[in-house]
Amino acid sequence: MMTDWNRMNKISILLMFMMKIKQLFIPLFVSLFAGGINEITGWIFPVFIVVLLVYCFFYWFYFKYQLENNELRIEKGIFIKKRRYIQKNRVQSVAVHSPLLHRMFNVVKIKIETAGGGMEAEVELIAIPEKQINDIRQSLGKQEEREQMEVNQRERNSDSQDEARVADNDGTIIEDVPMKTIILSGVTSGKVGLVFSAAAAVFSQIDQLLPAGFYEKSYGALLSMGTFLLIGAFLMLALIAWGISVLLTVIQYGNFKVIKSGNKIIISRGLLEKRELTLQLDRVTGVRYVSNPIRQWFGYWSIYVDSAGGGIEEEQFSTVLLPLGDKNRVQRLAEQILPETNFQTEINSLPRRVALRYMLRASFVWWILFFAIVVWVPRGWLFILVPILFTYIGWQRYKDAGIFLSSEYLVIQARNFNLARNILPRMKIHSLTYQQSYFQKHRQLYSLSANILSTTGGRTYRLKDIETGVYPNLFNWYAKRNNKKRQVF
Repeated sequence: MMTDWNRMNKISILLMFMMKIKQLFIPLFVSLFAGGINEITGWIFPVFIVVLLVYCFFYWFYFKYQLENNELRIEKGIFIKKRRYIQKNRVQSVAVHSPLLHRMFNVVKIKIETAGGGMEAEVELIAIPEKQINDIRQSLGKQEEREQMEVNQRERNSDSQDEARVADNDGTIIEDVPMKTIILSGVTSGKVGLVFSAAAAVFSQIDQLLPAGFYEKSYGALLSMGTFLLIGAFLMLALIAWGISVLLTVIQYGNFKVIKSGNKIIISRGLLEKRELTLQLDRVTGVRYVSNPIRQWFGYWSIYVDSAGGGIEEEQFSTVLLPLGDKNRVQRLAEQILPETNFQTEINSLPRRVALRYMLRASFVWWILFFAIVVWVPRGWLFILVPILFTYIGWQRYKDAGIFLSSEYLVIQARNFNLARNILPRMKIHSLTYQQSYFQKHRQLYSLSANILSTTGGRTYRLKDIETGVYPNLFNWYAKRNNKKRQVF
């Protein structure tokens, strides 16, 4: 056990320096070079690099951590000393990251999230020796888990470090996603838009560096191209962006495994950067089954879990439990991990009389714009395709929306662009909100909101235009949750 004060590995100085440079690269590049290099900018940049490197060194030097009495203690601060104490009963998740550079030096990065820690990790250890992972998990885990891990440590296989960490948890691998499924997940992920958005963001940053007349020359070059050649060039760019999105998905979710050990699950994934996240099952607050239009057509779903920690921004601050699977695979995994949140096929649809309300919500603004464009723009009637598209989206939202109530969980199904089937255990729902507008009251409709804990502090699921006669005892059902809690205490 690490009862003495420890510093992170010295390589953390370089790693933190590289992270800072990565965060500041584009602003520095634009600010220093957009206006050309002169006498001032010629020496400001080297001085900034030296100062940043010195700061990283002193941050490492004054950052210390210690494990004692099942508590992680942190001491840090260059000018102002800060001490932080993380008790095991506050820990929500422990995430282990092993990027390529970390693996070269046999170190890992650990993120520890706690209840009430917000969107950022409570503690981040940039680079610590791999052998300390077990000490941290043993100290911050439950008693039975610590005993189990002491047994597992004796069975460690030194031939493969990655497999050793998985085996170290002595869990059963209940899901090992094959590479072809990961590739299919990338093909149907819809990340092409993100690739184009990232390219546009980079292009906007270097706009000042482009030579004068660049846009005029580019526009002239496009006009000189034939129509078919222009379409072919666009399709080629789309295909390249699609390939990049598939590659990003494979890098992110390659070697995806789900291991169950007692009351916890360990999710291991990543090709270049190995990530390993440990979640306590009793702290999972909700499960979401998500499918975009392409995947829905083929019958594929993804599983996300919400908890008070562990989620990341690119996954909407949730944790991916399964990147892609058909209905049978999804149901099998859910039954093994969280049987009470199994894939629910029975859904009570909304009444047909609210279909117009859903279509108007999605398309009303676009119809107003259409009529304005028809009046002011030549051939503006071609714009009618846009409001028709959003009217269809509103119809799909109505068609897919629904609710279901069992003795132990609430199901809210809704669509924005992706279809999401949200399974919310009654004991994990923090609040239920009943809302009824003037127009809903006269049509005997209401809107329902359910709030649960998540990485961001709270996540709210809403469903509009539920018929008042459906589940009239919904709030009595929820009140039983509070009665059970009072009996416990």
